[in-house]
Amino acid sequence: MTAKVISFINLKGGVGKTTCCVNIAGEFAHSHKKVLVIDADAQSNTSILLMNPERYINDVLLQNQNPKASEDEIIAKTVYQIFLDAIEKKDKFDFDNAIITSVVNYKEKQSLPNLDLLPASFHLQELEQKIVTYKRTQYIILNNALKKIKEQYDLILIDCPPNLYTATMNALYASDYYVIPALPEKLSLFGIELLIKQLNEVIEIAEEESDKSVKLAGIILNNVIKAGNSRSGFINAHGTGIEDIEQKIFDFKEKGSIDKNAKVFDTMIHQRTSLREAASEFVPMCIHKPRDDSTSQFKKVCAEILKQIND
Repeated sequence: MTAKVISFINLKGGVGKTTCCVNIAGEFAHSHKKVLVIDADAQSNTSILLMNPERYINDVLLQNQNPKASEDEIIAKTVYQIFLDAIEKKDKFDFDNAIITSVVNYKEKQSLPNLDLLPASFHLQELEQKIVTYKRTQYIILNNALKKIKEQYDLILIDCPPNLYTATMNALYASDYYVIPALPEKLSLFGIELLIKQLNEVIEIAEEESDKSVKLAGIILNNVIKAGNSRSGFINAHGTGIEDIEQKIFDFKEKGSIDKNAKVFDTMIHQRTSLREAASEFVPMCIHKPRDDSTSQFKKVCAEILKQIND
């Protein structure tokens, strides 16, 4: 097997990007796919959500309460070390040492043996200052590193920070596809349009330098409020936000700005208390409430993603 790499990207915070990435990763792993999640955001929300705060602080930031652990040793077990190695021409990073295997433990039980994590740390915020000294193409660092482990996974999902700086651009360059989680509102239109235009600039570089394509798989509409029993109920609750986003994607396809198969996914993630409960338990929905409507929605989104990346 050779992993398909999918980045979760949006310039806007609070759209459920991390929630979607974690729950989709969990659902894929639950359905016997071997999955690696890479946390590329200095805020480390994905790492915390999969590990829980206490375990993240102890295992990642404090290196199992090792008082002799240096800052360099802490960084070496996070995604930041991949970038530092390239910048400083070193070879400290070791995937076997950094990846947390079977990361989800729920009630002290190993819940998702197929789900691994490469964590982030706050040190990632220093990347922009460090990268200015790097003379080679800045966007290829993560892509080159992932070549070493692609054969070990079916899917590699990257949760990107809400910006278009070095970490996000590296994630996109390393990806086969990207997904945009978005809120079903008119304001999302402007962000999606700007995002796609700027991402296309990096995609053009990737295509020129490595003869690889990076495609938009689709947009996940998140935090949707349903009013009524039909699709018109969604539209009533969100004005014309959903229709406007669907029209914008159609327009982009007509112009050739995105892949002809890109779409707004048919399955929407509804606003539900159970999602907040799962986050407070620090587990994906498939473990928290396997029969919940939200779990079913993520399962259906996974099916749609698989169809997009396998066609």
